[in-house]
Amino acid sequence: MKLLTLTTLALAVTLTGCANVQQATGMDGKAVGAAGGAAIGCVGGALLAKITGQNAVGGCLAGAVVGGLVGFEKARQDEITAASKAQQEAIAALAPLSIGSQVKAGEVKTVEVTATDKTKNETKKYQAFDSVSIDIPISAKGTPEYDAAIGKLKTLAEKVADERGSSKIDIAMTAADARANKVTLETASVKTAKGNTITVAKAADNTVQKGIERVTVRAGKLEQTVVS
Repeated sequence: MKLLTLTTLALAVTLTGCANVQQATGMDGKAVGAAGGAAIGCVGGALLAKITGQNAVGGCLAGAVVGGLVGFEKARQDEITAASKAQQEAIAALAPLSIGSQVKAGEVKTVEVTATDKTKNETKKYQAFDSVSIDIPISAKGTPEYDAAIGKLKTLAEKVADERGSSKIDIAMTAADARANKVTLETASVKTAKGNTITVAKAADNTVQKGIERVTVRAGKLEQTVVS
């Protein structure tokens, strides 16, 4: 039923224009434009899902994401939520170890970005995901719990890389810890299943507490121009 409603709205916007929909629904022009963009995206996603045999509701949601500034804002909020969730899951994975109290979560950092809808000549500012980190005792390395925690952060890096085109994982510890643990300080890159790049950089950072490894996931450059 919801899909039918969205389909009707999308067709109304396409065939009669925003002005008529505004008159019929009482929505203001901006709301109609945003709803229309999301609805058309939703219908496109649902139809694509139907053709490919995927879930129509999921296809609808995926399609709606491309609907102008509304979709852009939702994508930014989803990234921030995903970053916080990955951090919490990584901490939970380490909880069984006795070093649990030494695990520290850094702030989920955001940065202000400007998005422009060229069709409507409308510009807005949003908070976008920038980075998230977690401090893990080096003594945890080599345990299943450590691997599980790093796996959560890697999954986040893959998600961000596939949405942004790239992401980065920074692994930092003091120079003395790097030498003691025979960690090679280097930068390398890997590809996600979709072919996007994740850069992995191991570096010495004497601002990190001794005995601690700080793992940070950073988002790639964000495309800030939106076209409805």
